[in-house]
Amino acid sequence: MTASLIAPPETALAWELAALAAFDGMIRQIQADQYRRIQRARELAAEVEGVGEWSTSRERDLATRSFVAELATTLGQHEASASRLVAEAQRLTGQRRATLDALEAGDLGLTQVRSVLELTQSLPADIADAVEQVALDVAAAAVADGMVSTNGEVSRRMRRVRERLQPEPLSDRRAQAAEERRVCVDPAADGMAWLSLFIEADRALAIERRLGALATRATPGPEDLRTVTQRAADVAADLLLGGCLDGESIDVSAHVNVTVPVMTLLGLSDDPAELEGYGPIDADTARRLAAHAPSMRRILVHPESGAVLSYGRDTYRAPADLDGFVRVRDGQCRFPGCSRRADRADLDHTLAWQHGGRTDASNLGALCRHHHRLKHETGWRVQQEPGGVMRWTSPAGHLLRTLPERPFEAVKVGEGVAVGPPGSSEPLGPADPPDPIDPLAEELERVIEEDQRRYRVDAPF
Repeated sequence: MTASLIAPPETALAWELAALAAFDGMIRQIQADQYRRIQRARELAAEVEGVGEWSTSRERDLATRSFVAELATTLGQHEASASRLVAEAQRLTGQRRATLDALEAGDLGLTQVRSVLELTQSLPADIADAVEQVALDVAAAAVADGMVSTNGEVSRRMRRVRERLQPEPLSDRRAQAAEERRVCVDPAADGMAWLSLFIEADRALAIERRLGALATRATPGPEDLRTVTQRAADVAADLLLGGCLDGESIDVSAHVNVTVPVMTLLGLSDDPAELEGYGPIDADTARRLAAHAPSMRRILVHPESGAVLSYGRDTYRAPADLDGFVRVRDGQCRFPGCSRRADRADLDHTLAWQHGGRTDASNLGALCRHHHRLKHETGWRVQQEPGGVMRWTSPAGHLLRTLPERPFEAVKVGEGVAVGPPGSSEPLGPADPPDPIDPLAEELERVIEEDQRRYRVDAPF
């Protein structure tokens, strides 16, 4: 029986909190050691790549990017997170070494350490040192008093000193920060996603207030059960999809790729479809989107499809049918951990064209421009395995495999006939010539026409 079960609740609670504080101190020591080891590993990785002080800035940059990818795949993190760790390790083992020592001693937590790094970024050395010293002094005073310093308290004091000593006017810094404005989409559960803007604070607040005003402008009818928050979200979506810019109407089509199982389109199954850049969506939404699709690309494992998915050595650039198939199959960049969309990526010959590589589905893969460069200009190597699997070898010798988003498994067609995935040149079994009119295609066209009539009123785009 544990002590917490036999001691009075107050005593047991004190013991548990003391144990948590002790564990937190050990975690901070480990985090400090991790930063030191990350920096050491980066230096060793540069040696492996043959990069040193004599190298060009481009070669050093590629070595850093290669190590970020190595670290990300080792820790199972996104490259953005690994890149942050690498950048933090470089600063904490350099100019901000005192902050790293405070983390190891347990005086500062990781959140406070990152606040120090954020608020000393891009400052002259003497001002950065002064801002850092504020955090160290606040933390030391709290420890001396037997108290805990919060990140909010540390950050507020650092910001005051930073603004007082900052030589560059706030307006100039705001203009520089605005250069990073962007739109982000983060997938959420149950067919939802977060859409966010990184813009100037005054514009963000104005947008939020205007959406609130529009959402409450009209009294909802008895059938409108939406909350004000839900109406504000709907107003934002409606304005972005079909609103105006500077008083002029917008006529811009939004294009999204949706891969729908044919049986789902026919209404014979409710298997989910795949929304590119997100993941599974429900069958009704998929049929609604398909009903209003201006065009469709059939990627059916069926003898009549007719798509040519291997051009051998006849052409370097993949024609449209092969290009489309590979991008739909891969879904995203095929480098381990990367989630950049395939429709914005390069198509790479796994075995380079100049080394005899063929232009076919089994030798092509989607790689974003960043990882395309890593493959060709650093120690990362890749081979394709059956089924669209790509096997990567890192400069340190780690083996990693990435799977296609849609592997297009072989299926049975007709009486005892098996057809391989698109890209295979021969059927897996005997096949009779296809009927002059494919009944599956006829039924598919009929269902699409019915869905177009059904969903004509509430087209999303």
